[in-house]
Amino acid sequence: MTALVNKLAESKFMKWLQKLSVKMSQNDVFSSLTGGMGSTMALILIGAVCQIICALGGMIAGWQAGDVIYDAIYLPYKVTMGMMGFFMCFSLAYTYAKKKKQNPVQSGFTALICYILVVAPPISAVRAGVEGASPFDAMDIAALGSGGIFVAILIAFISVQITKFAVDHNWIIKLPDSVPEGIMGGFNATIPAGINIIFWYGLSLIISSVSGGTQTLNGLINTILAYPLAVLVNPVGMLVLIALGQIFWFFGIHGSAIIFPLLLIPLITAYSTNAALAAQGAPLVFSATFLYMANGRLGGAGNTLPLTVMGLKSKSKQISAVCKAEIGPSLFGINEPLTFGFPLMYNPIMLIPFVLAPVIDALLLWAAYALNLIAMPQVLILSLMPLGFAEFLQTLDWRNIVFTAVLFPVNWVIYYPFYKIYEKQCIANEQAAEAAEAQQ
Repeated sequence: MTALVNKLAESKFMKWLQKLSVKMSQNDVFSSLTGGMGSTMALILIGAVCQIICALGGMIAGWQAGDVIYDAIYLPYKVTMGMMGFFMCFSLAYTYAKKKKQNPVQSGFTALICYILVVAPPISAVRAGVEGASPFDAMDIAALGSGGIFVAILIAFISVQITKFAVDHNWIIKLPDSVPEGIMGGFNATIPAGINIIFWYGLSLIISSVSGGTQTLNGLINTILAYPLAVLVNPVGMLVLIALGQIFWFFGIHGSAIIFPLLLIPLITAYSTNAALAAQGAPLVFSATFLYMANGRLGGAGNTLPLTVMGLKSKSKQISAVCKAEIGPSLFGINEPLTFGFPLMYNPIMLIPFVLAPVIDALLLWAAYALNLIAMPQVLILSLMPLGFAEFLQTLDWRNIVFTAVLFPVNWVIYYPFYKIYEKQCIANEQAAEAAEAQQ
């Protein structure tokens, strides 16, 4: 394996990928992405813990949404991972503004205001079930979650660039030097912030007007991306959809949020058909939509559990810390700590296995179904469950757990060469940073 890794590392293609990775790490935008995503790690971990507790409570004690204890424990998830786009918008704008020598706090505030206006503008609402209740302003916080990350990235970077353009052209309110710096910074940000609000809110109003109030910028992007994907509901199409979903993740777009809704109706239909056949004692039938469930069986999108395990003993401090934080959530199919902390987003070296692993797993799943090595699913389970539980409960067949276990070494082999190359790069970067600190 070591010889294979060395050979792959010396190939022209991998050298090109490594050069690309270095250039991206030195670029203000991509380095801000890494720093901004890393700053949300604490929120991601808190949300993941809440998810796991609720999942275990559902399995052991029968908790479900609507129960007081379930809703109380799940609430921190809603305001952490459930609002990830919101927090990432601020952290990205803050980090990028520092690199562009702009006021980072004011830039973060400006980006947040624009993000809310575009993605989840406040609307008038009345509390359900309360007679005579007064209306109040409400926001759809679900729109501020991972499904809005791509728009958060766009607004964070473009709003800072608009601010920089305004400041560079002296479109600011000038105050005497005797004015405290904090107050001066607030006044200086007024005109750039106003320009940003006019631009982004104007864009939002145009989209709303054209769509008859049914679309936001975020919804429009997802609709545009989802429309051509609807024709791919067949075995080969499933492989394409899985690959596209991973590529979407790479660029900060929630791939599952776009693709899974397209498959939900045919998926429910396929499970319902098999449930009826099972009740009649008839043979179950294959549906291409079952192949999509190959992605996420091992530690979340990209089947990254093997990557997490191999990173536990990494010599890179960054990789080791992220993988130790990820190992628990990964057993429940949660890999946001790895996606944002490793990171897998905007990481060209890890893109290949991140896309390739679930596609190969889907091919193996297709073959296993065709050869009757595993059982067809008949029980639709979409809730969060520990590794292997969902595969068994969906089929009531132990062979499906064995199949998931078999996928582990397969995915290990896929990820390992690229992991070693990326690990080597991380170690070199950490050593260079330590040497620079020692010289100061």
